[in-house]
Amino acid sequence: MKLKKRMAAILLPIMLVLGGTGCMNEKSPETAIVDYLEKTYHEKFEVEKFKKGSTFLKKMYGSDKIIAHPKGKPEYVFLAGEDRNHEGEYYDTYVLSKWEYELTKKFEKDIRQIVPGDFEYRVLLYVEKSKYDSSMKDMSVFDYFSKKNNDAEVVINIAAKSPNPPKPEEYYEPVYRLLHLLGKLGVEAYDVSIGFVDSKDDVTDYIRTASINNVPWSNLDAKVYGTIVVDNIANITDPSQIEEYYTKFED
Repeated sequence: MKLKKRMAAILLPIMLVLGGTGCMNEKSPETAIVDYLEKTYHEKFEVEKFKKGSTFLKKMYGSDKIIAHPKGKPEYVFLAGEDRNHEGEYYDTYVLSKWEYELTKKFEKDIRQIVPGDFEYRVLLYVEKSKYDSSMKDMSVFDYFSKKNNDAEVVINIAAKSPNPPKPEEYYEPVYRLLHLLGKLGVEAYDVSIGFVDSKDDVTDYIRTASINNVPWSNLDAKVYGTIVVDNIANITDPSQIEEYYTKFED
């Protein structure tokens, strides 16, 4: 009996050490996602934010995910995470982030000439994940639209900054012109979204991450006077019609 007790006393700490070692060697969810990205794109990535997913209800509430960008390139901000329907499989929107930035730079001169006053902007792009993949990382977005797929939505997202409530009528003509600019892309859907924000509020990061932060103008942590949001389905034929799409926010 004493021998059995001694053996149990010896085996217990060994088992505890082995068990602890196994836990230490297991990758964290964040590390697993980053490893997937680096293996897929052969680049280094920096994590901006990690969000823990649901343990038991992944299909309903989603799995682990991160907001990230390639090392030293915060303009290519994107979302990546574990597929909610397939454990151990991952997704990302890195390719979309590169195309968004390409569109943002391509239209910069036109947007600066069309939109009045002080503002920040980014062009956003939404495409079903089954219609693009990592092999398209170095493809131009314009080649993608013309040769691969034009079933996409492109949004010009603008934070118009002012210390006072805006005069929305000053933006009806610019919005009309921006819609025509987007129409030349030949995509299925396009929108112009303007949030009129107080100039003392910093919305730079909100604009940078607009396609992945899932925060509408109405929930922005800043003073927002109102919005103009209009898409191609509205079939605007005259700038005066834009008035219908201005929404004033309550003080």
